[in-house]
Amino acid sequence: MKTNLRIIALTIFLFVSASYSQWTYCPGSVEMTGLGSFPYISIVDQNTAWVAGGIGGAPKVYRTTNGGLNFINSAGNLTGPEFYAIWAVDASTCIVGDGGSSGGTGGNAKIWRTSNGGANWTNVLTTGGTAGFFNGISGVLLNRNIAYAQSDAPSGSSIFWAKTTDGGIIWQTGSTSTGGSVGIAGSVWCSSEQIFGYGINGFARVVYSTDGGSNFSAGNLSVSGTATSGFSAFHTGAFMLAATTTSLPNISRSTNNGVSWTNVNVGGTISGTCVIKYVQGTSTSYLLGLAGTNPMRKSVDNGTTWTTMTTAGITGLNDMSFMLSTPIVYGYAISNNGSVIKLAENITLGISIINNSIPENYSLEQNYPNPFNPLTKINFSIPGSGHVSMKVYNSNGESISELINSELAAGNYSVDFNGENLSSGIYFYVLNAGKFSQTNKMILMK
Repeated sequence: MKTNLRIIALTIFLFVSASYSQWTYCPGSVEMTGLGSFPYISIVDQNTAWVAGGIGGAPKVYRTTNGGLNFINSAGNLTGPEFYAIWAVDASTCIVGDGGSSGGTGGNAKIWRTSNGGANWTNVLTTGGTAGFFNGISGVLLNRNIAYAQSDAPSGSSIFWAKTTDGGIIWQTGSTSTGGSVGIAGSVWCSSEQIFGYGINGFARVVYSTDGGSNFSAGNLSVSGTATSGFSAFHTGAFMLAATTTSLPNISRSTNNGVSWTNVNVGGTISGTCVIKYVQGTSTSYLLGLAGTNPMRKSVDNGTTWTTMTTAGITGLNDMSFMLSTPIVYGYAISNNGSVIKLAENITLGISIINNSIPENYSLEQNYPNPFNPLTKINFSIPGSGHVSMKVYNSNGESISELINSELAAGNYSVDFNGENLSSGIYFYVLNAGKFSQTNKMILMK
């Protein structure tokens, strides 16, 4: 029997202090009924998000296209078990996965797809067997037609996984016995067409593939526990974050593609089932614990340090979803009573990914526009993982801004600089990465 490990708690609303912008309540939440205690959410853009859940054989899907002012019943012709997995492709297209049988006890689990806003749904994939349970569907933000789905072993001991590159119409399927046969709802993630992973039930362990499912690796976490509910990774897979249902406030962090793990304390009184989500294309990640004072955390340096986002003592968030429209991160989160909150957060001084290719050499490009007022963008490339720093200096040689000071994986990056509070003049930005160092000049003209 599949046991959902989310701890049910009373949730009202979630508010975040001004230290990192504010989560706001979506009043249309009250229009959603019958979602059950474990609803899941997937964001498309700042105004559009889909929600899936249900109770005992009554599947539910809702959709907002106006930023949460209203949620429209989009279940259409759906029948069968409730849902534990969702990926929104766009405002009209969505993919959902069920728990195999009523109550999520496993069975011939199904994935359904709509392309007309939920008016009609088609069953596009089944696991077969008697123990299938879709733990999640996760896709690529730069191409939302690409997504991975993962289910418990339908029979035997091999996990079932599937990949789509056309928004859920056609699926490539596979299986693996690596690491375990039962996953955890909400722990499935995907960061590119080749990289995805999930947490394991029964162990403090994660399983992931970096070659599109041809091979899988298992990573044994540094934290204790027997159910890995939180798992997410940087877009290249180099940095990974994971936690079990009992490990908080400690999580495990890997800086070498999951080969080894070390503990990181996220701070404060936080406990319970953990959810971790990276914002694809950035070094920013968010973390939720289902219990404790102010149980939300944010990291902007690949999980090295964490800042508390206050929740006024409110707990019970079950899932969250984020997307990046540079320089704004948009997010939606949903509680176990169906309340939805949203976030719009400026990460102008954050790092974003230009593409998924690996450069051959270090480089620091000229900022653009230049001259600028007040925003400009700086692109750089690093061929290997390591510590990277970038600082901005004035014409007197004084450091006036630190744009980057963290470990980064090999890749091509972009960082935004805001000179709003500076006077017109010549400034210098310096990139240091390994033995590479370069200085470029830029002009702020107001």
